Amino acid sequence: MVKAEAALKDADAETPTGKHLLIVEAATRVFLDFGYGAASMDAIAAEAGVSKQTVYSHFGAKEALFEAIIEDKCDQLLAPVFETFRPGQDQARALNEVARRFLSVILAPPSTALFRVIVAESVRFPELANAFYRAGPQTAADNLAGYLKELNKAGVIATNDAIASARQFFALLRGDLYMRRLLDLAPEPTAEEVAAVAGEAVSAFLAIHAPD
Repeated sequence: MVKAEAALKDADAETPTGKHLLIVEAATRVFLDFGYGAASMDAIAAEAGVSKQTVYSHFGAKEALFEAIIEDKCDQLLAPVFETFRPGQDQARALNEVARRFLSVILAPPSTALFRVIVAESVRFPELANAFYRAGPQTAADNLAGYLKELNKAGVIATNDAIASARQFFALLRGDLYMRRLLDLAPEPTAEEVAAVAGEAVSAFLAIHAPD
């Protein structure tokens, strides 16, 4: 029965992209349920309804599969955040929109669950922590830094180090509410709560970086 179901799912996902997504989605569920160390390629293959060889042919090793999950997740989460940057916008409003979207992403249950897994496994598997940092925080800071450089040139803000300023921007957003969400001490916030935290962070950031 399992083999028949696996064959059926393989047939439904004939293209490499289809199988890739199928495996990534299944692996995400397995990693979140069992953690990285306890998750097996057998369990991932069974969850995806494909053969273990199919999983290996797409990813080669469990480490590569987990890194692919992190990169895919970060791409999905960060892409909408930076769509808000358009020439001619009110820049404070644009930063508020970025802050609101970013908070909505990192405070959502799938994001907090994935982050908990990464923190729990980071000591034993530091390469996973590195992969997450490169794909997530570092990419976010790099993208925002490019925008902040333009604002600095235009005299909207003042910064001597756009990367450091970008990191500070995101640090202001990851405050008490984010900590309580990671510790499961607070429910997923309302849109109004997210907007309030975003507004406070942006106001503080603009005050710190006000031109002379």
